[in-house]
Amino acid sequence: MRQQWRFIIPRHESRGSFDALKREVMGQKIASRLSDEIGENGARQHLVADLQILHDLIKEDIPSLDLSSFKKSFEDIDAKIKAGKTKPTRARLEALQVRNLISEVKATGEDAKAALLWLSTNKVQSFFCSVIKDLDTKMFSKESDGRWKVMNTKEGSRLSKFDYLVELRFGQNFVKVQGKSDKELGELLKKFRGPPKVCVHRQTTSKKQMYEALRLPPPNIKLTLWDMDLCLLKIHTGGHTNTNVQSLSKQVTEAYCYLMDILIAKGYPTGVVTFSDKAVARQIESNYGGEDLVRPLVFHALRRHWMQQDRTLKLEQAVNKARSYVEKDLYVRAAYPEWRNRHDPEFKENTMPNSKEWHINRVKEDYLKRTGKKLENKEVILFDDGERNIEEANKLGSTGVMVDDETGFTVRDWEEAMDLCWDKYLGNCE
Repeated sequence: MRQQWRFIIPRHESRGSFDALKREVMGQKIASRLSDEIGENGARQHLVADLQILHDLIKEDIPSLDLSSFKKSFEDIDAKIKAGKTKPTRARLEALQVRNLISEVKATGEDAKAALLWLSTNKVQSFFCSVIKDLDTKMFSKESDGRWKVMNTKEGSRLSKFDYLVELRFGQNFVKVQGKSDKELGELLKKFRGPPKVCVHRQTTSKKQMYEALRLPPPNIKLTLWDMDLCLLKIHTGGHTNTNVQSLSKQVTEAYCYLMDILIAKGYPTGVVTFSDKAVARQIESNYGGEDLVRPLVFHALRRHWMQQDRTLKLEQAVNKARSYVEKDLYVRAAYPEWRNRHDPEFKENTMPNSKEWHINRVKEDYLKRTGKKLENKEVILFDDGERNIEEANKLGSTGVMVDDETGFTVRDWEEAMDLCWDKYLGNCE
């Protein structure tokens, strides 16, 4: 079951008087971070639902701030959603619109300082989740402002030390918990039957910390695989390109780069399985295709990401680190079934399935050669934007997660996979 998960990440710096205030009040370090994390490098689009939550969170923290123009921008879109004319997932605002909205916020004096500080330091996620049974007050600590902060989590729980309990859900009814006493919270928790639904705000101080708060796969998962086009890449290359791969690597999704960084550091094997095929690229005289495209693409994406995260890292160090991983540790299988079945003698009798079955089986053989251990289908996660690929992977026993081809791989896809994997591991499947 896909959980409700929203990243509330203000990513666009404001203009006008806020620029001067940024230089005067925040100092160069914050100014740089504001530009890097919520400036031009931010998301190209924002879901309207996310911006509505962003509005509510800022208003809650800075009640005197006039956000009327910001809120008004959602009214027409809300009406279309309620009338069924627009799907919530299609209701998006372009980056320029968001930047203009923030720049129109009326703020002076202390309110302006508070708003700018909020935008530069708050990275908040709001989500509902089912948590492991036996939730009790020992898991939380009451803050001075009455909020309940998560202190202890159980294996497989989505909750983290950065989370604040906001609401408890009873069917369609929500009970806010801020200000509740230990006794009152304990009585509310006892009313739950089965795993409770809780609404949580996750508040972190950096994008990296935000990703580090995510769950990693359970012990029974040995390998995580991604498709390339419209998955780890935001765009579709057609399986081949003449574009400079270093430039193309800028289209690799943020979530892929951050999670690859974490998985590599923790020693989790990863790979790419794609219909991109270097044999096809050669035939149409394209420069890059198949492994000749995938490995340089991941190399440039990781090298750039590591240098952005660690300003002390020298280019040579980043290059060597990325090259070593991509050449020695990254599993890659790249073949286009339709072309191979027509032109490759190997598949004249035993045709390649029009799915990722052949690719995953070849990766399993590579895994055995490298590690000396046999890899089972149930030990594999696959992220892919192709419905058939996901259906076939799930039939074979792997955990397949369908990626939205409009966004490419996101943290929502990762958390859906973690929900599925941890439910299976802990025996909590409904």
